[in-house]
Amino acid sequence: MLKITLGILFAITTLSCNSQSATDAQKTEVTASEKMPVKINVTLTKNVTGTAYLEKMNERNLAQKLDSADVVGNKFAFDFAIDQPGIYQLNINNEQIIGLILEGGESLDVTADGTMPDQGVPAYKIVGSKTMDKFNEIATEMQSFAQQRAALEADFQKANPKRQVELRAQFQTLNDANRANVKPLISELGTSLAGIIAANNFLNPELDKEYLVELAGRVEKEGKDHYFAKLFVQQMNAKSAGQLGEMAPDFDLVDLDGKQVKLSDLRGKKVIIDFWATWCGPCIMSFPGMKQAMDKYKDRDDVKFLFVNTFERVSTDQWKSTVDSFIKRKGFDYLNPVLDIGSETALMYGVEGIPAKFCVDAEGKIAHKSTGYMGSSEAVFKEMVEWVESK
Repeated sequence: MLKITLGILFAITTLSCNSQSATDAQKTEVTASEKMPVKINVTLTKNVTGTAYLEKMNERNLAQKLDSADVVGNKFAFDFAIDQPGIYQLNINNEQIIGLILEGGESLDVTADGTMPDQGVPAYKIVGSKTMDKFNEIATEMQSFAQQRAALEADFQKANPKRQVELRAQFQTLNDANRANVKPLISELGTSLAGIIAANNFLNPELDKEYLVELAGRVEKEGKDHYFAKLFVQQMNAKSAGQLGEMAPDFDLVDLDGKQVKLSDLRGKKVIIDFWATWCGPCIMSFPGMKQAMDKYKDRDDVKFLFVNTFERVSTDQWKSTVDSFIKRKGFDYLNPVLDIGSETALMYGVEGIPAKFCVDAEGKIAHKSTGYMGSSEAVFKEMVEWVESK
């Protein structure tokens, strides 16, 4: 299948026409006393009467009404202020919706049809924001690419094997050309809201990982703390969590005796981390193989095994007693587990299934990882030996 996954989309690509009630809108109402003024003057090319609304897209991609204006002489305007960058829209009589990426300080002149034509979609033009101009240029390029890709996919489904090989080559050429065109344009937008949205929407999370991670780092360094900046950084951090070659997230947990165990204190050692839970059968089945590995390296000061209890299905106040009872009943005292109460550490490592094992090298980087039971104690033991003995 000829297909590209663009990843999680921000709201700008699917602007909603739904509006929340006035009560909800009042909760996020902006006032002229705030620091970043925005002016929008709109001229309609069609003979339109009625009401236009200024709306803000919230975290759930729903439009909240912030203000309204009567259309007089085919014109209307909004003069307001925003407290942080965001995604807004002009809603003209619930017929034409125009998406806006606002950073603050804009003075925009918008020309629009203002009504829905019998065929096609209403046209509009925005003047006054180089950032939005660049974003729209990128979006147009991506729409053209999507149309060409769809045509190739349709041909691919009907083609014989020989023709499919040719179509794959055509798609690769098309894809490479698109990336070569779009990526420099996205780079020009930098850490602006438009730049964050364009990078998240239009770059390939695998091929462009280096740029995405670097962009998230710049967003953090520049102290951008609006909703979309935080969401983007969180997404990039989550995608990097637990990846080979990345620094292992530090943690400071306590064992059943209340002794603190901090990963960074073990720097210089090779650390095997095993995420497990008392209810997890495959976790328990892997313990004999892990015990065999622990016995093999018990005299090695540069090797440390950490069993991190996580994802328990009990309340936090019952967590410790549940694990303590399990350890004593099963004779697993050798685990000496640390307690990831609330499972935050497992989430930092991107753990989605257990048992999940990680090998952290002497520099604190993740060198190996695996998920699930290997099928036998011997297989578990051999994997641990390979990890410890690897350079």
